[in-house]
Amino acid sequence: DEKSASLFKMRQHPPRHPQLPSSIWKRLQHLGSNVGCTLLVSLVFGFEAYSYNAVFIARVLPAVQKDSFMLPLAALFNAALGLALWSYLRARFSDPGVVPQRWQEFVSEVGELLPMAPARLEWQPGKATYCTACGVPRPERAHHCRICGVCILRLDHHCPWLVNCVGFKNHKYFLLAIFWGLVASLVGIFTALPELAACFDAFVRMQEGLGMGAEFPVHVTDVWLLLGFGAIALPLSMLLSTMLLGHTELLAHNTTSIEGHYDNMPNPFDQGSSLGNISQIFGDLGADWLLPIAPWRPFTDGVSFERVDERFMGANAPNGGRKGWSPELLAERVWHIRYRVRMSDCGDAERGGGLLPLSWFGGRPAAAVSPRASDSLPPPSSDRDPLIGAAPRPPGAPYRWRDALTGRYIISL
Repeated sequence: DEKSASLFKMRQHPPRHPQLPSSIWKRLQHLGSNVGCTLLVSLVFGFEAYSYNAVFIARVLPAVQKDSFMLPLAALFNAALGLALWSYLRARFSDPGVVPQRWQEFVSEVGELLPMAPARLEWQPGKATYCTACGVPRPERAHHCRICGVCILRLDHHCPWLVNCVGFKNHKYFLLAIFWGLVASLVGIFTALPELAACFDAFVRMQEGLGMGAEFPVHVTDVWLLLGFGAIALPLSMLLSTMLLGHTELLAHNTTSIEGHYDNMPNPFDQGSSLGNISQIFGDLGADWLLPIAPWRPFTDGVSFERVDERFMGANAPNGGRKGWSPELLAERVWHIRYRVRMSDCGDAERGGGLLPLSWFGGRPAAAVSPRASDSLPPPSSDRDPLIGAAPRPPGAPYRWRDALTGRYIISL
């Protein structure tokens, strides 16, 4: 069948790195678009940095007797512009979240025990979908990028200005590039607003043949450069603010530009609060939210995502119950549960030594459940794993499922 054929193909021919389109014309279009966007972005960054620092700070402020403002304004603007450039470079050159080899190995290992569904433009929580372009299964929320030629974890869109996809691993950098770019534009506009107004007045006077006037002793070249700075910064700030509002709204609901159109069910990955949803990409709240670096305390690995109808509990939570996704946790054990693969039937369970996942519900750690305390819960109506599809549970009663290797229980609410 189709699933067996895909697994055989994946074993014989593992997914390759992104490739350009096959035809020469599409190659040229792809290259031209990349070069054009790169040049435009480079010119904007370069011109804004030069016109503010070399013109406004170095020449205009001394000419209007504002020497004391030079250092603080230069530090403020260049800090924001530097963070914007850093975020842009990270978003452009970082891996957006190509489906990892570890997932492909997991799929090969579990084989037919992994339930797969056809890819549809709708919510498909806990389901691996089959990519017809790559010919392999992919995790939930992953989509295929036709430009890059690969499947990306939690794909949002392909950004021509980044010449890269915006996916799970670089979505944070993309949003920070927009945020810090907006901050740099607003800082530049408002700190230079009196001088921009004076330059515009001098421009009008020159157009009327009246001369610049002695009250604004700035060279005519600097007038043109500073007006150019304002002409770029003002529309840029309007564009970036619109983008930031739109993407922040999606992030606050834990959706992407693709998933924003899904209407087959309520968002199963909504964590119940804006902070919880944003943390799915930015990690636990901290100073690293403002920096284009990987989250210090991430909540997920991008292959599987916490849903509102689940809670994982362990008798011995790692790191003393620290929030977030720990790299010490065995990811395959989480995938077994969230993709409804029976652990006792798979080779991963026979390796032993694995940890059950530590997850969080509503931003708070779940209380540890011991085997003795869990025995008081009503037993499942079937000996099957309830996350795979046991008989309906009694109203209000949680399911329990025990890992035979660790003795820990998973409580499904």
